[in-house]
Amino acid sequence: MPNPKRRHSRGRRDRRRATQALTHKQYVRCSNCGATIKPHHACQACGHYRGRQVDVGASA
Repeated sequence: MPNPKRRHSRGRRDRRRATQALTHKQYVRCSNCGATIKPHHACQACGHYRGRQVDVGASA
């Protein structure tokens, strides 16, 4: 397997690592019950998604 011939500089290493930072998870309020949910997911508390009742427990 090939190995690098020269050492990468600290700046190049840090620029590569700059995109690996952890981000906060995003949450929104359910429009029906007000519970916090992930965006574009059905509410686990009341089972609503986009103003309609959906079956949360069904498997694909």
